[in-house]
Amino acid sequence: MNKAEFQKRYGNSIGKPKLSLLLGEAKTPFEAAKLAVGWRFLARKNVGQGQTALLLPGFGASSSSMTFIKRYLNSLGYKAVHWSAGFNHGEVGKLLPQVIADIKEHSEQAQAPIKLLGWSLGGYLAREAAREVQQNVSRIVTIGSPVIGGPKYTAVKTLYDIRGLDVESIENSTLKRFEHPIVCPIVALYCKKDSIVSWQACIDRFSPNVEHIEIDTPHLAMGVSKEVMNLLPYALGTPLK
Repeated sequence: MNKAEFQKRYGNSIGKPKLSLLLGEAKTPFEAAKLAVGWRFLARKNVGQGQTALLLPGFGASSSSMTFIKRYLNSLGYKAVHWSAGFNHGEVGKLLPQVIADIKEHSEQAQAPIKLLGWSLGGYLAREAAREVQQNVSRIVTIGSPVIGGPKYTAVKTLYDIRGLDVESIENSTLKRFEHPIVCPIVALYCKKDSIVSWQACIDRFSPNVEHIEIDTPHLAMGVSKEVMNLLPYALGTPLK
């Protein structure tokens, strides 16, 4: 995809999130408390039937940030597993080969395509890895993920600049990769009050089989959100009803 086509579909509306939105992240402890209180009331049903779901955390986070998502998916009968990289340091070029290797390994173990679930930059990595091994992936779920431009349209862009990581080249590479579309179903959860990732960058206007679902959960609370938990079975293609 060239820049002209990008402008046609997205215009000039994408930028870094407004600083004022950071106030919304103060809701994170309340979201965690709501999940703690409502945990035992979450729907439980063996819809996963042993299917593997690979979990990818966001920038600056470790696998432990996905702990509650992993626990809930396992209670639904999935085999939820963390990626092998541990901490997400944000260096896309180094992380992508690791994600691809994880997908191949778990798909081979399951003897079937697996599902990918990524939070923030983890969702971006899940998508870009899936392009390389489409036969090993049956579904992708992204949660607050900058699918357009990667880190360019996020609040952490400055950190990339400081570290000498070229976000423009990451975006250009991503746009080029859109010429090789992801064919499996994709469900993208996004929040218009997201203070870390521009919500417009979470919208995929190119993939042939993508569904977007707006949520009201701030970015830092997405891994401990009752709203997100309730949506996961549907997002993963195994609704409870």
